[in-house]
Amino acid sequence: MAEQRRIDRLEKQVQEELGSIIESEVEDPRARGVTVTGVRLSSDLRHARVFIGGLGDEIERTQALAGLNSARNFLRRQLSHLLPHLKRTPELTFDYDESIENGSRVEELLEQISIRTGHDSESS
Repeated sequence: MAEQRRIDRLEKQVQEELGSIIESEVEDPRARGVTVTGVRLSSDLRHARVFIGGLGDEIERTQALAGLNSARNFLRRQLSHLLPHLKRTPELTFDYDESIENGSRVEELLEQISIRTGHDSESS
């Protein structure tokens, strides 16, 4: 359990540091406006799956992921300077965080149900 708490803390730290690096140091215009929404570290801390959001359509997402992938080595190197206590800096993999979209879709569906239920009770 202590190990999981350590991993949770490291995930949060990696998320904050990567967000800061991407915002202030990555010069690739494709990565502008990207928000790091989460990080999942493997149990051996060798791999980090980085979730990003704050993007528009499918084309912008694809371009942002390409920009981040091209900056992957730079990001990893910067991260190693900011987190010297890690024996190894994890390999970074970037993915689009669909949870925001999914949450919006669920809210939209709930609203539609609420509206229909309201109309049905008014007609009774």
